[in-house]
Amino acid sequence: MKEIWIRLERWLEEEAPEILSDLNAGATEAEIAALEEATGLQLPSDLKESLNIHNGQNGEGQWLFAGWEFLSTERILDEWKVWKELYDKKSFDSWDVDAESGIANEWWNPAWIPITYNGSGDHHCIDLSPTKDGTIGQVITMWHDSDERRIVASSYRQWLELIVAKFEANDSEYVFDSGDFEFI
Repeated sequence: MKEIWIRLERWLEEEAPEILSDLNAGATEAEIAALEEATGLQLPSDLKESLNIHNGQNGEGQWLFAGWEFLSTERILDEWKVWKELYDKKSFDSWDVDAESGIANEWWNPAWIPITYNGSGDHHCIDLSPTKDGTIGQVITMWHDSDERRIVASSYRQWLELIVAKFEANDSEYVFDSGDFEFI
């Protein structure tokens, strides 16, 4: 993860220094452990490594991923709790879902860890409870108002690598302007 973050930091230094300065310092082991304890889930090592480098954003600047907030351990837990409360109330029991093969056919699952947030209830999540056709730790989409659930990367590492490659290619469709990360 370190090499991926070095590349991203280098790009941000040149292209968006205000966003680079908005990144938090790394999470402590205690912060990561507290998140795992609160959710009852073991985070994948690549996500923990990333959080150790930058624990999300502090919210003083533009969001890192074109309209998507990069969540800290605290913000991950905040968003997870919102969905968990709705799940516990069985709010989604009668809702239809169109989940891609490899993703549980559920509106939301407590083993989905939000890693981004767009301010409207949509997330990219780490899926810690895939079906037999999926991969533990895959990154999936979870839009609050869409029944589609799809896999965008087989791991957090692959997901972040895809984003950094788009930034380095200066693909303006994915760099801050559009607010839409359709490729992920």
